[in-house]
Amino acid sequence: ASVDPSAGGSNQKSSKDGAEMASNMKDVQYTEEGLQIPVGNGGSTPRYKWTQTLDEVTVLVGIPKTLRGKDFDVSLAPSTLSIKAKKPLPGEDQPRTFVEGELVEKIRADESTWSVEGGVMILTLDKRQKKFWPTVIAGDEKIDTEMVDSRRHISDYDESTQAQIRKIIFDQNQYHKGLPSSDEILGKKSNIPDLPPGVEYIDKKKLDAVDSDKTK
Repeated sequence: ASVDPSAGGSNQKSSKDGAEMASNMKDVQYTEEGLQIPVGNGGSTPRYKWTQTLDEVTVLVGIPKTLRGKDFDVSLAPSTLSIKAKKPLPGEDQPRTFVEGELVEKIRADESTWSVEGGVMILTLDKRQKKFWPTVIAGDEKIDTEMVDSRRHISDYDESTQAQIRKIIFDQNQYHKGLPSSDEILGKKSNIPDLPPGVEYIDKKKLDAVDSDKTK
């Protein structure tokens, strides 16, 4: 998906800038609850687009093609993100702020990176906790995390991590429904491995009960 180079910053005044900001959102679809339907497990804002896996978030910020990495002040902190131009852009009085705010979850700043390629700044944020984010910057529109497609990435992980993905999805669904988490259901001392949503253990007692019902 393309990212508009003028989609961001508090210094934009022209109608062209406003139109380009709006176009970042033109293909966004919403649930009945007003949450964005995930695309690439992420979403869109007027300032940036983003995708995610269980381990990291990729943020795409549109920038003027004339700018290079040396033209930016980028701050990646554990809880905050800031992208600013060092000098005012043509026709603007102050250096533009492209993205700035508090992250919804913490990152490993020393493991996170950014680069500039063809009018787009690409940021890769290394998640401190393996969980799916509803958005990137606090206050921005959220995606429906219940619709995140873990199957797209689950085969890339070992069996232990795959089980963790299923557990996260299950616990998120339970939380939204006001139901107990998998740990609460199984008990902290249980050695039973995590199961995908909708799957239950069938032990000998349950099998005997089914056989008994069939003979009645």
